[in-house]
Amino acid sequence: MLSDDGLSDDGLSDDGLSDDDVDEIVFKAAGNGDHRGAAATLEALAERSETHSERVTRASLLVDAGSQYGLADDWDEAIRCYRAAVADGGKCPVDPRVWLHDGLLRNGQQDDAAALRAELKASRSVDPGVYEAVAESLESIGLLTDAHAWFTMGYHRCEHATVPDFMLDLLLVGRRRVRVALGYPTDDLDEVAEDYMETVGG
Repeated sequence: MLSDDGLSDDGLSDDGLSDDDVDEIVFKAAGNGDHRGAAATLEALAERSETHSERVTRASLLVDAGSQYGLADDWDEAIRCYRAAVADGGKCPVDPRVWLHDGLLRNGQQDDAAALRAELKASRSVDPGVYEAVAESLESIGLLTDAHAWFTMGYHRCEHATVPDFMLDLLLVGRRRVRVALGYPTDDLDEVAEDYMETVGG
Protein backbone atom coordinates (compact mmCIF):
# COMPACT_ATOMS: atom_id res chain seq x y z
CA MET A 1 0.00 0.00 0.00
CA LEU A 2 1.09 3.57 -0.65
CA SER A 3 1.00 6.18 2.08
CA ASP A 4 -1.37 9.15 1.98
CA ASP A 5 1.09 11.09 -0.17
CA GLY A 6 1.41 8.13 -2.52
CA LEU A 7 5.19 8.11 -2.22
CA SER A 8 5.94 5.57 0.50
CA ASP A 9 7.83 2.46 -0.50
CA ASP A 10 6.08 0.48 2.26
CA GLY A 11 4.30 -2.48 0.76
CA LEU A 12 6.00 -2.20 -2.61
CA SER A 13 7.49 -5.40 -3.90
CA ASP A 14 11.02 -5.66 -5.16
CA ASP A 15 9.46 -5.46 -8.62
CA GLY A 16 8.30 -1.87 -8.02
CA LEU A 17 4.88 -0.33 -8.50
CA SER A 18 1.95 -2.43 -9.65
CA ASP A 19 -1.15 -1.42 -11.59
CA ASP A 20 -3.04 -1.66 -8.31
CA ASP A 21 -0.74 0.94 -6.73
CA VAL A 22 -1.47 3.37 -9.55
CA ASP A 23 -5.17 2.56 -9.42
CA GLU A 24 -5.16 3.40 -5.71
CA ILE A 25 -3.97 6.92 -6.46
CA VAL A 26 -6.44 7.36 -9.33
CA PHE A 27 -9.42 6.00 -7.38
CA LYS A 28 -8.63 8.22 -4.41
CA ALA A 29 -8.62 11.26 -6.69
CA ALA A 30 -11.92 10.15 -8.21
CA GLY A 31 -13.38 10.13 -4.71
CA ASN A 32 -11.99 13.38 -3.33
CA GLY A 33 -11.65 15.35 -6.57
CA ASP A 34 -7.99 16.19 -5.96
CA HIS A 35 -6.85 15.37 -9.48
CA ARG A 36 -4.08 17.96 -9.38
CA GLY A 37 -2.66 16.35 -6.23
CA ALA A 38 -2.84 12.92 -7.84
CA ALA A 39 -1.05 14.25 -10.90
CA ALA A 40 1.75 15.65 -8.76
CA THR A 41 2.09 12.32 -6.96
CA LEU A 42 2.25 10.39 -10.22
CA GLU A 43 4.83 12.81 -11.62
CA ALA A 44 6.95 12.39 -8.51
CA LEU A 45 6.76 8.61 -8.84
CA ALA A 46 7.71 8.93 -12.49
CA GLU A 47 11.01 10.49 -11.45
CA ARG A 48 11.79 7.72 -8.94
CA SER A 49 13.29 4.96 -11.03
CA GLU A 50 13.35 2.55 -8.09
CA THR A 51 9.54 2.47 -8.11
CA HIS A 52 9.26 1.52 -11.78
CA SER A 53 8.40 -2.00 -12.91
CA GLU A 54 7.79 -3.99 -16.06
CA ARG A 55 4.22 -2.72 -16.28
CA VAL A 56 4.52 0.67 -14.58
CA THR A 57 7.17 2.76 -16.30
CA ARG A 58 8.21 6.39 -16.21
CA ALA A 59 6.33 6.96 -19.45
CA SER A 60 3.13 5.28 -18.25
CA LEU A 61 3.20 7.28 -15.00
CA LEU A 62 3.59 10.51 -16.96
CA VAL A 63 0.59 9.54 -19.09
CA ASP A 64 -1.41 8.85 -15.92
CA ALA A 65 -0.31 12.22 -14.51
CA GLY A 66 -1.41 13.92 -17.73
CA SER A 67 -4.80 12.25 -17.47
CA GLN A 68 -5.24 13.62 -13.96
CA TYR A 69 -4.31 17.13 -15.07
CA GLY A 70 -6.87 16.72 -17.85
CA LEU A 71 -9.53 15.83 -15.28
CA ALA A 72 -8.52 19.02 -13.45
CA ASP A 73 -9.11 20.85 -16.78
CA ASP A 74 -5.46 21.93 -16.89
CA TRP A 75 -4.63 20.97 -20.45
CA ASP A 76 -1.33 22.85 -20.56
CA GLU A 77 0.00 20.69 -17.75
CA ALA A 78 -1.55 17.57 -19.29
CA ILE A 79 0.18 18.28 -22.58
CA ARG A 80 3.48 18.86 -20.79
CA CYS A 81 3.23 15.41 -19.20
CA TYR A 82 2.19 13.73 -22.43
CA ARG A 83 5.10 15.33 -24.29
CA ALA A 84 7.47 14.08 -21.61
CA ALA A 85 6.03 10.56 -21.93
CA VAL A 86 6.51 10.63 -25.71
CA ALA A 87 10.09 11.89 -25.29
CA ASP A 88 10.81 9.19 -22.71
CA GLY A 89 10.03 6.45 -25.22
CA GLY A 90 9.30 3.90 -22.51
CA LYS A 91 6.69 1.18 -22.57
CA CYS A 92 3.05 2.26 -22.32
CA PRO A 93 -0.21 0.32 -22.71
CA VAL A 94 -1.02 2.50 -25.73
CA ASP A 95 1.25 4.83 -27.72
CA PRO A 96 1.38 8.02 -25.59
CA ARG A 97 1.08 10.13 -28.73
CA VAL A 98 -2.65 9.37 -28.76
CA TRP A 99 -3.06 11.06 -25.36
CA LEU A 100 -0.94 13.99 -26.51
CA HIS A 101 -3.22 14.26 -29.53
CA ASP A 102 -6.25 14.26 -27.25
CA GLY A 103 -4.77 16.97 -25.07
CA LEU A 104 -3.92 19.15 -28.05
CA LEU A 105 -7.45 18.83 -29.41
CA ARG A 106 -9.04 19.69 -26.08
CA ASN A 107 -6.69 22.64 -25.68
CA GLY A 108 -7.73 24.05 -29.05
CA GLN A 109 -4.36 23.36 -30.70
CA GLN A 110 -5.91 22.00 -33.86
CA ASP A 111 -2.90 22.43 -36.15
CA ASP A 112 -0.56 20.65 -33.74
CA ALA A 113 -3.11 17.87 -33.30
CA ALA A 114 -3.49 17.47 -37.07
CA ALA A 115 0.29 17.23 -37.51
CA LEU A 116 0.51 14.57 -34.82
CA ARG A 117 -2.42 12.71 -36.37
CA ALA A 118 -0.55 12.61 -39.68
CA GLU A 119 2.47 11.20 -37.85
CA LEU A 120 0.35 8.53 -36.19
CA LYS A 121 -1.29 7.62 -39.49
CA ALA A 122 2.11 7.26 -41.18
CA SER A 123 3.32 4.91 -38.44
CA ARG A 124 0.74 2.31 -39.59
CA SER A 125 0.25 0.85 -36.14
CA VAL A 126 -1.56 -2.48 -35.82
CA ASP A 127 -2.74 -1.65 -32.29
CA PRO A 128 -6.51 -1.12 -32.39
CA GLY A 129 -6.23 1.00 -29.25
CA VAL A 130 -4.36 3.69 -31.16
CA TYR A 131 -7.15 4.11 -33.70
CA GLU A 132 -9.92 3.89 -31.12
CA ALA A 133 -8.31 6.58 -28.95
CA VAL A 134 -7.73 8.98 -31.84
CA ALA A 135 -11.21 8.40 -33.24
CA GLU A 136 -12.92 8.92 -29.88
CA SER A 137 -10.97 12.15 -29.32
CA LEU A 138 -12.13 13.41 -32.70
CA GLU A 139 -15.68 12.31 -31.96
CA SER A 140 -15.64 14.10 -28.60
CA ILE A 141 -15.09 17.50 -30.24
CA GLY A 142 -17.54 16.89 -33.06
CA LEU A 143 -15.12 16.01 -35.88
CA LEU A 144 -17.31 13.09 -36.86
CA THR A 145 -16.13 12.60 -40.43
CA ASP A 146 -12.52 12.37 -39.25
CA ALA A 147 -13.56 10.05 -36.42
CA HIS A 148 -15.31 7.80 -38.93
CA ALA A 149 -12.14 7.67 -41.04
CA TRP A 150 -10.02 6.63 -38.05
CA PHE A 151 -12.44 3.95 -36.82
CA THR A 152 -12.62 2.52 -40.35
CA MET A 153 -8.88 2.75 -40.99
CA GLY A 154 -8.17 1.10 -37.66
CA TYR A 155 -10.39 -1.84 -38.43
CA HIS A 156 -8.89 -2.47 -41.85
CA ARG A 157 -5.30 -2.06 -40.67
CA CYS A 158 -5.75 -4.33 -37.66
CA GLU A 159 -8.23 -6.96 -38.86
CA HIS A 160 -5.50 -9.46 -39.78
CA ALA A 161 -3.20 -8.59 -36.87
CA THR A 162 -2.80 -10.77 -33.80
CA VAL A 163 -5.16 -8.82 -31.57
CA PRO A 164 -8.19 -9.78 -29.47
CA ASP A 165 -11.37 -9.90 -31.55
CA PHE A 166 -13.25 -7.69 -29.11
CA MET A 167 -10.84 -4.81 -29.84
CA LEU A 168 -11.79 -4.98 -33.50
CA ASP A 169 -15.45 -5.17 -32.53
CA LEU A 170 -15.08 -2.02 -30.41
CA LEU A 171 -13.70 -0.18 -33.42
CA LEU A 172 -16.77 -1.21 -35.38
CA VAL A 173 -19.10 -0.21 -32.56
CA GLY A 174 -17.52 3.25 -32.51
CA ARG A 175 -17.68 3.42 -36.28
CA ARG A 176 -21.38 2.53 -36.26
CA ARG A 177 -22.10 5.14 -33.58
CA VAL A 178 -20.47 7.85 -35.66
CA ARG A 179 -22.18 6.68 -38.84
CA VAL A 180 -25.56 6.93 -37.14
CA ALA A 181 -24.73 10.47 -36.03
CA LEU A 182 -23.69 11.34 -39.58
CA GLY A 183 -26.83 9.81 -41.06
CA TYR A 184 -24.96 7.22 -43.12
CA PRO A 185 -26.84 4.11 -44.31
CA THR A 186 -26.13 0.77 -42.66
CA ASP A 187 -23.37 -1.27 -44.30
CA ASP A 188 -21.90 -4.74 -43.74
CA LEU A 189 -19.52 -3.61 -40.99
CA ASP A 190 -22.39 -1.92 -39.16
CA GLU A 191 -24.16 -5.28 -39.12
CA VAL A 192 -21.08 -6.89 -37.55
CA ALA A 193 -21.10 -4.17 -34.89
CA GLU A 194 -24.80 -4.72 -34.21
CA ASP A 195 -24.25 -8.47 -33.85
CA TYR A 196 -21.49 -7.80 -31.31
CA MET A 197 -23.66 -5.40 -29.31
CA GLU A 198 -26.47 -7.96 -29.23
CA THR A 199 -24.02 -10.59 -27.99
CA VAL A 200 -22.74 -8.43 -25.13
CA GLY A 201 -26.15 -6.96 -24.39
CA GLY A 202 -25.28 -3.45 -25.59
